[in-house]
Formats: sequence, structure tokens, C-alpha cells
Amino acid sequence: MDGPFARRFSDVAMVEAVKTTGPSGFIQVGPNLLVVDYGKILNPEGSQVGFLHEDGLLQGTGEPLGRWDGLKTIEELPACSFRGIDGKGLQLELPGAQRGPTGGLSYNNQVFNVIFGRIATQDHRLIGEMHDDGTLLFRDRRFPGVLRKMDENSQLSTKFTGIKSNGQPWQHEFSRSLHRADKSYWENEIIRYFEDIDRVNTQQKKYVFDTMKLFAVTGLLQTVRKNEGTAGLGNVKHGASGVTGVRTGNVTLDREEFEKEVNFFKKFGALMAVPSRAKPFIEVRINMVVAHEYGHQLEFCLSQAAQHTIEDVYQKRRHKCDRLHPIPEEAETYSELIQPHQVEERIFVSGYARTSWHEYWAECVAAYAIKESRDTLKQCDPEIYELLTQVVLEPEKVLSPKLQDAMLNLQASLRVGGELPENLLAE
Repeated sequence: MDGPFARRFSDVAMVEAVKTTGPSGFIQVGPNLLVVDYGKILNPEGSQVGFLHEDGLLQGTGEPLGRWDGLKTIEELPACSFRGIDGKGLQLELPGAQRGPTGGLSYNNQVFNVIFGRIATQDHRLIGEMHDDGTLLFRDRRFPGVLRKMDENSQLSTKFTGIKSNGQPWQHEFSRSLHRADKSYWENEIIRYFEDIDRVNTQQKKYVFDTMKLFAVTGLLQTVRKNEGTAGLGNVKHGASGVTGVRTGNVTLDREEFEKEVNFFKKFGALMAVPSRAKPFIEVRINMVVAHEYGHQLEFCLSQAAQHTIEDVYQKRRHKCDRLHPIPEEAETYSELIQPHQVEERIFVSGYARTSWHEYWAECVAAYAIKESRDTLKQCDPEIYELLTQVVLEPEKVLSPKLQDAMLNLQASLRVGGELPENLLAE
């Protein structure tokens, strides 16, 4: 290997074979068929004669592979091929039928190597393919064997420097429209969604980012924004904190009520108890109006089956609430009212959630937005908590069928781009 190939792989950090999980199967080198066991290449006597990584790089080889102390590609060995599985048990063929570029790839500021079209992490884990025209396909961790093709809706900022499969030097870039280069994907999505983000103060801006981050990093905010609408400040009559347009899908938040919500959130957190006019009853309140109104938008992106499930769960809770916490005759409300000592025994995560199944869903979405109230929702309403967990982590089970493929492609992209962490709900 010479030229740009040699310079490229001489700089790749050496990874000790004993610390790396590699593929398993058989490697054919001319007339020789050798066993590969978790990356270790064994000769017929059982001695290790090299190490094979998932990305097709060979390390520290000896006969019959040829003696080489550093790294070289499987393409460099004449009549050499591998058939088997990778470290996760997925089918793997090297070098493979598809030839693509070689070089360095920055994807949403995550650094990868591209070796003849194979996209791999710095520790040689294979994550996808890149073609000479810049097309990217990523493996989906949740669906073994599935490659997700990136498009303008799913692809994150991309920079590639290297050569095409024919050896021609090549640089390729892709930037998302309206992308603020100094902001992460999820921050950009919140900026796009909350149209008045530059018109609010620092405390209010932090409130929006904190309560909407979960939906942004999972791609749900992008899906809702594209299919339903955005949110902005305005003047909502009748004292409501916000309204979601039935025909437009856009959210209008009352500026004064929004400012009150932010102050409540800062002082009391996500949940607070407020006194009712009917003494001595109180009502539990959720101080997250942006996430609540977003919940109404999200409802329209769910499948009919998921919406029916929400309504059924609500009706069961409503009947239980009517029996255990009947509304006092003197109270002019449809909310769940409880006495102070009954806070832990309430049926709904908030009093307002009792008013209709639509408000129930929106309040639960708001509660799910941050860990503090998400933990409360899990204890108070495990059924809706599990459904919301599916919305976030298994969207194909609950989103409208027409949105599922695009959502799965986007989430695969966000995982590769470091936006969607494995421990998402622990934060």
C-alpha cells in the first residue's frame, strides 16, 4: 500500500487485539482457509497469525498472510476474502461487492474512518457504507442487517476528505439548511421550533431548552415540526397558557402566561401544588407549557391504535378518579382535586389531566420531558409512561405508519452522530 492509503493508515491508532472484539468466520487467502475467532486469525495448527478488524483492516500478520507489523487493508492481499459475522453477530463479508471512497469522515463532529466505502469508528467497529457520490447508509443498531439511507431530512453535517474508489482526490460536504454551525443538532431543532427563542431572556431560553431537549435529541421534535407546526409567543385570550391550532397545527403561547410558567418552574420545579377555591382541596400543576402544547402536536403524529390506547387508559383513570376523588359540588372545575395528604394517592399526574383525554396526553408528555417529573409519571401512571417510552425509543410501534420509516432513519443518524445516547432516560 502506498501513496495516500499508506499515509492514512499509518496514522490510525494501533489497537491491541486482545482488547478488541473482532469478527468470526473464515478468511480465504489463495488456497488457504483460515479460521477467524473474534478477530484472531488462526492457522491450521491453532496459532495466531494476525488480527482482522470489522472494517477490513488486518493487523500484525504472519504467514500465510505475509509479514506485516502495522495495519493493511484486506484489499491488499491478492485473492483474500472473509465470510462470517461481526462482533455483534451480523453477517459480514470482506471486502464486499461495493467499492467506495477512502479517507476521513466527520459526521456531526464525530470522527470516523472510511475504508473503500466502509465507515468505521476509531476502534474499527463497522457502522455503515459511503458511496462515491456521497451517499451514506448507516447500520441500525435496533434492526440487525438493516441499512438506513440518509437523505436531506436525516443526514447531519458531513465533511469528508480523501479519495474516491478510483484514486481521485475528493472532498465532500453536506450542511443542513438553516444550520447554526455553533449549535448542536438538538439545539438547532429547538431554535427552529420555538420561533421566538431570540426574543426571550436567558432564563426563559434555558427553560425552553431544558424542557424540550428530550424530544429534540430523539428526532421527535423534527418530525412534529415538519408534520404539524412550530411554536411562538402571542396573545391568547381567555387566560389560557397556550393553544394548539386544529387546522394549522401551530402553537401560540401567551407571553404573560409563559413568563409565569418560567418563574414557577424556577421556583418550584416541574410540579407544584396549588390551592383550590374549594377548601381544603388542592390541585397538582405541571409547569411546562411548551412541552404541554407540543404534546397536542405529537398526538396528531400517533397511529390510530396508539390514540385509542391513550383514550382507553384515560377513561379507566377517570372512572377511578370519580370514585376515589369526586369533585366537590362547590368546585367549578373539571380538574382532579385532592386533599394535601392525598398527593401521593392522586390518580392523574396533574389535576388538569383529568379534564379530557387530549389534555391528559399533553400533560403526560410534559411530565415525561425531564427526569424529575418523568420519575413521578412512572410511579403515578406506569401505563402511559411505557407508551411514551415507546414513542421515544421504539417509534415504529406507535407513530403513524406514514412517519415510521423517516423517523427510524433519523434516529439511526442521530445515534451515529452522537446526539441520541444509549442512557437517554437516565438524564
